[in-house]
Amino acid sequence: MEIGVSVYPHFVNKGKGLPSVLAELKIKDYDFVQIFPHTLGLIKNGQVIEKNLRSIENALRGVGINYTIRMPTSVNLRDSVYYTRHFKVAKAIMDVAIKLGSKIVVMQSGRTGRLDLEIEALQELAEMAKNFGIKIALENTYSVKDTLYVVESVNKENVGFALDLGHAFLSAQGDESRFLEDVKLGTDKTIILMIHDNFGKLFPQVEPEDALAYGVGDLHLMPGEGKIPFGKVLKLFGDVPLLLKVKDPDTFAKLPSKRGLIEILTSI
Repeated sequence: MEIGVSVYPHFVNKGKGLPSVLAELKIKDYDFVQIFPHTLGLIKNGQVIEKNLRSIENALRGVGINYTIRMPTSVNLRDSVYYTRHFKVAKAIMDVAIKLGSKIVVMQSGRTGRLDLEIEALQELAEMAKNFGIKIALENTYSVKDTLYVVESVNKENVGFALDLGHAFLSAQGDESRFLEDVKLGTDKTIILMIHDNFGKLFPQVEPEDALAYGVGDLHLMPGEGKIPFGKVLKLFGDVPLLLKVKDPDTFAKLPSKRGLIEILTSI
């Protein structure tokens, strides 16, 4: 089972650089990481900063760990008003993926706007990526059905589904049966399976610092700390890479080894 970890921007700071973070994950036997190029000094005003590529490439290859690329969460290719700006950033991220040799680029589907714009943009990005063996994995913002509709409409071999289980559980409002039915819809199209936990509650809306107390929202907890039945989900999939997405720095610092995480996932 191939498992990676998302290296969120706030995990890399003046106290701990990217090489150090990568080395710690490598020691724990994780197979790959997800990085955010736009927060590593590689994108400015929609342009690739070529002079900064070498240091990031050296860090990744020096540690000897594989990597996927993540587009900014703000990219919304459904936004008809600022579409040109969003697409410019998306193309720059794709250019970085090509230059760094990444084989998967993950982007989140738009929340609101025109589906036709997102579909056309993804078709163009897929054409840009295919000659370099890059796959685009579209992550469900919440609804599995909505994102799968976009993936199927794009109809490109190198465009698939990044199934975010935390988002899907929230979309199902914590209903396990509905959640598992939604997940089953995406099994054939899934390129990467994203794992983090929550309680399936969207309401009431509270301040961010109160969310955990209420058990509300996209909490990005470690598997086993919420209510998602990961063991049942994994039985539905074959050999699909898993990506752990936890955002709390203390939790990240205390991550179990890959073997330890597998034991947690299969026991839930």
